[in-house]
This record gives sequence, C-alpha cells and structure tokens, in this order.
Amino acid sequence: MGNVREPRNKKGAYRPRPPFSIVEGNGTPPFEKLSPEAVWALLQLYSKFKGHNRSNLSLTYAEARPTMCERVFSRALWQLIGFGFIDVVRWGRLERNCTLLGISDRWRRLATPGAVDRLGEIESILEQIEKLKREKWPADRKEEKRMRIRALQKSVFGA
Repeated sequence: MGNVREPRNKKGAYRPRPPFSIVEGNGTPPFEKLSPEAVWALLQLYSKFKGHNRSNLSLTYAEARPTMCERVFSRALWQLIGFGFIDVVRWGRLERNCTLLGISDRWRRLATPGAVDRLGEIESILEQIEKLKREKWPADRKEEKRMRIRALQKSVFGA
C-alpha cells in the first residue's frame, strides 16, 4: 500500500482556525441566562469540536473536577440542555460509558422576541430541580423524590 493521503476538503466540516473559535449563541437572551459554570462547560465542548464531530462530544466530571464540584457540573449541563445549546445523544450508564453530547441549534428558537416567557419557564423548572435536589426527604420517600426530579428534567425538553 502506497501513500494514502487524506482528502484535503472534507465536505461539511467546519474547522475554526486557532486561536479563534466561534461560540454560537454568544450575546443572545438564552446565553445571558447561563451561569459562568455553564459557559465554561460550553467552551470546553467547543474546544473539543473539530468540525466533523458535532454530535460526538463528551465532557466528563473527571475533566471538570479541578474547576467545579459534581452538583455545580450537573447544574451547568442541565442549563446547557435546557437553553438549547447542547443535546444528549446518548446517556451515560453504570458501565462507565460517558454521556455523548451534541452541539444544538435549539437556542435559536429561544432567541426570538416571542420566546421570552419560555426562557423564564425553563429557568423556573431548573430552579425547581435544584431546590428539590437540596431538600431532605425521609428514606422511604427517596424514590418519589427521584421520580419528581426526572419528571422535571423531562419537562425541560418540552418547555
């Protein structure tokens, strides 16, 4: 086998040139709702974005551990999901598979002037989730608490 070269022009692949990278949605109302930790997580995902792997990105807690605790990391990811900056391609499982994330364009629908009430609704759902996570529940009602949190998380997708 001789020299096999990779084609120079990969169609459909966007490659930002270093040190410049573009963060989609910067300056829009959904972006303004993000916490600094969520912005950091979004920038980490964009640093892994190479143009052709838009829906094959991951950001694990082990990578974020020097910067933030687990609860703050979880909140940041849910903000990014809720405000439409990332989508979950595959949920991580107990078998040490990481969650695969994809960069999304759903934030564009939330950036329209008519979607201000939807932004507030998503923000209130995320606050309810955090409040519920911090509440102390009796041991026999822990399953009910988990089910309420999951129902709220699912409502973020529909909001």
